[in-house]
Amino acid sequence: MKKIKILSVLMALLLMCSCSGKDEGTTGGSYMLATGKAGGTYYSLGTCLASVWDKYSQSTTNITTTEGSVNNIEMLQKENADFAFVQSDILHYAIAGEEMYFEDKQKGVSVVGTLYSEYAQFVVNASTEIKTIPDLNGKTVAVGKYGTATEAAARKILEAYGITYDMITVKYQTFSEAMNGLNSGSIDAAFAVSSLPSANILEYSQTHEIRFLPISLTQSNAFKRSCPFFSDGMIPSEAYGTENSCSTVCIDVLLVCRTNLPAANVLGVTKALFDNTDEVASAHAKGADINSVTASETRIGTMHPGASQYYNSLGEEAPKENSEKEETE
Repeated sequence: MKKIKILSVLMALLLMCSCSGKDEGTTGGSYMLATGKAGGTYYSLGTCLASVWDKYSQSTTNITTTEGSVNNIEMLQKENADFAFVQSDILHYAIAGEEMYFEDKQKGVSVVGTLYSEYAQFVVNASTEIKTIPDLNGKTVAVGKYGTATEAAARKILEAYGITYDMITVKYQTFSEAMNGLNSGSIDAAFAVSSLPSANILEYSQTHEIRFLPISLTQSNAFKRSCPFFSDGMIPSEAYGTENSCSTVCIDVLLVCRTNLPAANVLGVTKALFDNTDEVASAHAKGADINSVTASETRIGTMHPGASQYYNSLGEEAPKENSEKEETE
């Protein structure tokens, strides 16, 4: 009897040791990843990411189509999703209680990493005399659907150049509708925020010579304070076969998660993704833009502790805390 008790104790200790010896970052889980519309970049990239992190973090991830960033934050809040793609401007508005979140600040969303950039693009037909944003005064401009992040970005950029909505004829259109309007001549300029190249602009450029209006605002401290999610960017001439490259501003696409997810789980997903970016790059065009260095440099929101643990383990400087921390009260 005494030997049996001793053997039981030894087996229990052995089991405890084996459990405690589990590698950090390999904690599996069952997750839901909110992406975007079927056939879009978010959805196809989400499929690739889910495959990679399931393979290396012992997790099971389902992906779901959504209407985009605003819908994704709502799903995280309701815990109908665990991870999601969100544009950095939407996260800024959610944390600050601005635009579509006016007086309705959102909490409980943390950043896992910056994935890639999308580009603000004011496009016109090159046959017009419109060469700068101030030239839009008195023109008809498609700015995106009302109340969307695209429309908010267009409005802020226009205002920074002294153009208010009462100085132009505003068209609240989807970008595909806007390109049809540009083709028919019912509008003079169309605005989009997208990765390069935009399929709609590329298609239009096959039959029309196009011009992009230059945007260079991030040197302005006032603009930086009101729109900290913008960064400098460039639309290269090879993106659409234009004569010249054009300066613009960019908005980051972030991988975010519920703040209340365990650090070990987020660490596992982060490690699986950024230790294997070569596999993502081989499966998706945007994979080439994803790396651990730029991922840790997000300017908006607060990094999840699990993600921070991964970046710190690489010997990199700990991601700087952003001024837009969520309120904990």
